[in-house]
Amino acid sequence: MKRNSWAGLRDEVLRRLTPTEEERKEVERFRDRVEVELTDRLREAGLRAAAEVHGSTARDTWLSGGRDIDVFIVLDPEYGREVLPKVLDIVKGYVGEGWVEAYAEHPYIQAETEGFEVEFVPCFRVDPREGLISATDRTPFHTEFVRGSLPQGGGDEVRLLKRFMMGAGVYGAEVKVGGFSGYLCELLVVHYRSFHEALAAASGWRRGEVIDIAGGVDPGALRNKFKEPLIVPDPVDPGRNAASAVSDTSMWTFAATSRAFLREPGEAFFFPEEGEADVEGVLESLLGRGSNILFVSVLDDDADVPDVLWGQLYKAERAFSNLLVEKGFSLIRSGIWSDETSRHILVFELEAAVLPELVRFRGPPVELAEDSDRFLRAHLGAEATVSGPWIEGRRWWVEKRRRQRDARLLLERALRDGGVGTGVPRRLSLKIARGLQVLLDDEISAHLAGGFARYMDRFLKGRPDWLE
Repeated sequence: MKRNSWAGLRDEVLRRLTPTEEERKEVERFRDRVEVELTDRLREAGLRAAAEVHGSTARDTWLSGGRDIDVFIVLDPEYGREVLPKVLDIVKGYVGEGWVEAYAEHPYIQAETEGFEVEFVPCFRVDPREGLISATDRTPFHTEFVRGSLPQGGGDEVRLLKRFMMGAGVYGAEVKVGGFSGYLCELLVVHYRSFHEALAAASGWRRGEVIDIAGGVDPGALRNKFKEPLIVPDPVDPGRNAASAVSDTSMWTFAATSRAFLREPGEAFFFPEEGEADVEGVLESLLGRGSNILFVSVLDDDADVPDVLWGQLYKAERAFSNLLVEKGFSLIRSGIWSDETSRHILVFELEAAVLPELVRFRGPPVELAEDSDRFLRAHLGAEATVSGPWIEGRRWWVEKRRRQRDARLLLERALRDGGVGTGVPRRLSLKIARGLQVLLDDEISAHLAGGFARYMDRFLKGRPDWLE
């Protein structure tokens, strides 16, 4: 990559990413007030606790326009989890209206206040190396480590890396993305010292890549312990892989996008175009590709929190994919779209949605006498047998009439009870049983609007923007 071409682009991208002085002051005022006021409320209730802002705003790695703030209620380690309901009640009283109680490892509060999206998360003031009470106990130590370890100007390097990953679609450790958390981005800059060097290193990553930030690790032992594609021991808690959320797809998408950027840098890597999809163009592409696309549309009147919801949707996608393949359908690929509130659509592209009536079915080698006898008893004279069994080469073969040729009918029948028998999680299966549509090709046209139209445009195109 030409350094001078990157220098000008870097300045322009950072101009858009770096918080303004006004934004900083607004965040600081909000942070200072919440920390003082909520700490007073906690102590008035007799709790040995303090409210502290952590996350990217505390580490100065947040992006301009970001309105997310993480407020941690740090509790004395003598408490146990039994104190959490009392803590959350104090937070609810402080917030007033508009809060939502969510749940990860333990409950926490989400609220919108003064234009900020705030998460109030309880944790305990313990050293992760000595044992955790909850997973969130690490966060204050993450803040301390990052503040003390980022190189000079490292906040800008992290901002560039975060925005680049957003453009590549791999930013976020949530289940939906399976990508790189903000903390992991910070660790990569701590290790590689700059955005540019992080991309150069990622271009040559191998599966099981170990990034040793604290030093002194045994890569082989770590690869035996952790099976994820990227291994980054957390310097605050070395027994944890800070990259555990990163999927193969996210890791290699980042690596390939890094290579493309280093060859020819461009602003579109950071800010890809997000225009409205041409619905007529999407339909034309859908009908003209020579395959069939099956859609499973599910209405939802009580959506779970996103991480739980996406975990269920991914399990359903695998269950339906396995069912289709087991019944002889050739699945090209699949995907999921959800508005995370009221509608989820699973997408399955098949070579053909209706299979030929007859199928050639392979039996055991003739030398396996018992297996051969079982095969003959099952197929000789059976109603579905059209021809055979016969011997060809060393095996038995038979030609059968398919029991299920239509992929849509297959899914409709399997999902009458919500798909419990296929492996769909029970809570999602109840929703499928209540509000299900199985649609084929252009029957989806009524749903092609907004976010789903954009999703289908990208699905049908099937390649990243930088491959244009």
